[in-house]
Amino acid sequence: MNGDDTIVDTMMNLQLLWWVSEKTGEAKWPEIGKRHALRTAEWYVRPDGSVIQSVHYNPGDNRQMFHLHGGLATDMDVRIPNETAPGDWIFNHTHQGYSANTAWSRGQAWAIYGFTSAYGATHEQSLLKSAQQVADFAIDNLADDLVPWYDFIDEGVHFRNRDSSAAAIMAGGLLHLSRLTNDKKKAELYRQTGEKMVQALIDHYLTPVGANDKSPPGILRHGSSTRPSDVMLIYGQYYLLEDLLWIEQHQQ
Repeated sequence: MNGDDTIVDTMMNLQLLWWVSEKTGEAKWPEIGKRHALRTAEWYVRPDGSVIQSVHYNPGDNRQMFHLHGGLATDMDVRIPNETAPGDWIFNHTHQGYSANTAWSRGQAWAIYGFTSAYGATHEQSLLKSAQQVADFAIDNLADDLVPWYDFIDEGVHFRNRDSSAAAIMAGGLLHLSRLTNDKKKAELYRQTGEKMVQALIDHYLTPVGANDKSPPGILRHGSSTRPSDVMLIYGQYYLLEDLLWIEQHQQ
């Protein structure tokens, strides 16, 4: 209630609407999800395929003061001149990426997975285009070992943080997208990249890492919630397991 911002992570929440529609048969739920996905594609996907994390909009009260959450902007109030129509974009920023003009890698992953899921549920061609656009940007900018830095622009220069959770989510999105795209070359690229990302996580980020690693087995290391954190993230664990199950169920 009374909010004025939204984040790209909400693309993952739409799966609840697809599920409710399937269970109830009510057409309003997928329509709401479709409208949200289309607006997200309009607001969050840059021309080069990189993804914005957060967009602030006019909630209808023409407010001039906005509160920024997370990252370097923790608990910061900013005054922004606002003469936009209700519901229109005012400005964007990042909670967890390097800056508002860069691409936070887990946000990129949420977008790949979210737009792919939205296309699968709605068959709206523009959502397939968005899914491929954000996927292609990610693939073109992955680190050498295919596990992204917490932000695609940083590459360890300012903060030495990879985000294994971004890789696990991204891999899942790519694997699902490989089954939905009509472009055979892209399908092969998405499948191969997704599988290689999963293998990289298993080989280099999943405990035990080395003979002297006393950690319990099966922990996905080097997740970055907000830099400079370097931790295990439960959604990294979850999506890695989902990736492995998907690969097992879709043997070529």
